Amino acid sequence: MGLYEDLVDSVKHKSKEVVKDVRVGVTWTFVTTSKLGLSLTYSSFFDDVEEAGSLIGKSAGELLENLKTFNLLKLSIGLATLNSLLDTPKDFETFNILDYLEEIARGKKIVFVGHFCGLDKIRNVAKELVILERNPKEGDLIDTACEYVMGDADILAITGSAFANKSIERLLQLSRGYTVVFGPSAPLSPVLFDYKVDLIGGSLILDKKKVIQAVSQGGKLNSFKKYLKYIVIRKK
Repeated sequence: MGLYEDLVDSVKHKSKEVVKDVRVGVTWTFVTTSKLGLSLTYSSFFDDVEEAGSLIGKSAGELLENLKTFNLLKLSIGLATLNSLLDTPKDFETFNILDYLEEIARGKKIVFVGHFCGLDKIRNVAKELVILERNPKEGDLIDTACEYVMGDADILAITGSAFANKSIERLLQLSRGYTVVFGPSAPLSPVLFDYKVDLIGGSLILDKKKVIQAVSQGGKLNSFKKYLKYIVIRKK
């Protein structure tokens, strides 16, 4: 069993829940079961959802099977389904993860997987800051450089979208330091603590209707982030 299988197994008691809605936007995907779950949309030109048009009314368990594929479009649907089934953690905190990383990064090497805005403060205090990105911007490294730069990192900060492109398991295998996973795609599941994750930052939906409208109309995170509540859970 691997990470994705363990995540699916953790919600198997909810596998018979009925899928009430599925929307695959340009940037984000959501699935509604008992609640709404998000995932970043990944796809290639050749990805196809053969049962598109008939996903609503299926069981959540059927859509969770998409987590086991390498069809990234289907994987986004599977991840959104998983996030729709996860219980809201009872013990959570609310703080800005980038501010927290600034506090703990002083004099240390920190590697970000994903290009995040607003890292200058962290860069100023860290011994070294490396950004790995699938579509690198100036100063970034291509994400495949993870094999070469992560082994001696004191802190690893991974975008939740790594779950949606199937890179998360390898990244966690390479981790040797304090590991943070965060973003709206990140599953708020204690299962991750068994895979070297120390802290998870995810989101709760505050206004379901507004999020549905934004995602359905091709919105990026900036168009609906004010309707999310960001929360944090730690490994105990």
